[in-house]
Amino acid sequence: MANVGSLGIDRHIDDPEVSEVNATAGASVTWALSSDASDTAFAKAVAASRGLHYAGATAATDNNMIEFCSNDLIFAGQQGHAEIEILMQLDDVTNAAFNFGFNDDVQDAGDTLPVELSGTTWTTTASTFIGFVYDVNATNDELHAMWVDDNSDTSKAIADLRFKGMAPTNAKWLYMKVEIDDQGSGNGVRATLLAVDHNGRSVEKTFNTTVDRDAPLCYYFGYENRSASAHNAYIKHCNYAQTIADM
Repeated sequence: MANVGSLGIDRHIDDPEVSEVNATAGASVTWALSSDASDTAFAKAVAASRGLHYAGATAATDNNMIEFCSNDLIFAGQQGHAEIEILMQLDDVTNAAFNFGFNDDVQDAGDTLPVELSGTTWTTTASTFIGFVYDVNATNDELHAMWVDDNSDTSKAIADLRFKGMAPTNAKWLYMKVEIDDQGSGNGVRATLLAVDHNGRSVEKTFNTTVDRDAPLCYYFGYENRSASAHNAYIKHCNYAQTIADM
């Protein structure tokens, strides 16, 4: 990677007032959405308590899912550096699972989350993923880091992947950021995951992953209902940055 400063980084600062969201990806679409039957897909919303944001909701159906993704696979580790961030708020964290990170697929409605955690056992449907996982079916209702490369889950101990004490809180914003950096030919990308809660407490972990540097990836947020009752999810500051590859 070239020695680049701010001029070598392309930054997208999202604005729900002008960003185009649509279930069908296209040249003018910023964010591609999906939702199961009877769900409410993410859309621009305004509330006194949350400001300008995107709001989505699941129906009263267990395992229904809504997703918010870049409309294409716009990242690769070999670009040098890429980062994505989000502020997320849920109405009920005790009946929720979500993924936030880089994913290999702009998912379709009806699928499951790319990564799920039950007890201490991972279930992955993504071929490639790097990011955060939260699942109330896990032994610990806390954030975990996870990556998958070519359908192979990381072998790192779950205790090392766990963000101890870091979890979402009802009706409070949780900040998450995932960065990937190239480590050169023959090496997996380096991943840095940062979470900051509404009290200002932060936890950061960095891993040398096995994820291929040429794997095409998208910005991905998926929220899945873990109960037969309707629930709401809110997101904002859906920003990203990446190295300009030919700098």
